[in-house]
Amino acid sequence: MEEIIRKREIPSMPEEIKIEMAGYGALSSQTIKDISEACVQDIVEKVRTGKSYSVMLAPDENGEDGYLILESSPDLIFLQIWDAEAEIAWSCFNPELLDSDEEAPIEPSDGQSVFPLKCTMRDREMAAKCVEWYAYTCEPYPGMDWLKETQE
Repeated sequence: MEEIIRKREIPSMPEEIKIEMAGYGALSSQTIKDISEACVQDIVEKVRTGKSYSVMLAPDENGEDGYLILESSPDLIFLQIWDAEAEIAWSCFNPELLDSDEEAPIEPSDGQSVFPLKCTMRDREMAAKCVEWYAYTCEPYPGMDWLKETQE
């Protein structure tokens, strides 16, 4: 089932990083070893400027509890958060494309994933905020509308 979750007030950013895994893509060879404040800020800046087309963050070392995945092209961004325990996917979305079944023209870092065009956006600044928020909370950024998909 799909449901649009509207943005809400943004609380202050926690001070402690909650993720235990970060990488520039979905493959284990793309994993970042040192997850620090500087590392998170570097990832955020690369998302903001378009210097990184793929990012994966997770609350555990293997991504089994869930993850944030960002895959992009020069002009489109797919961003999704998966909560494995609750079986909920939170995706960015384009309200004008919600009825579309098209695939986004984004080259995946794993070489095989396919991304729905309806779950894309163009705002790199917002994508950077989502990545930063997730690194500190392991939750969807409250300052953006999300498409919430549950298994039913």
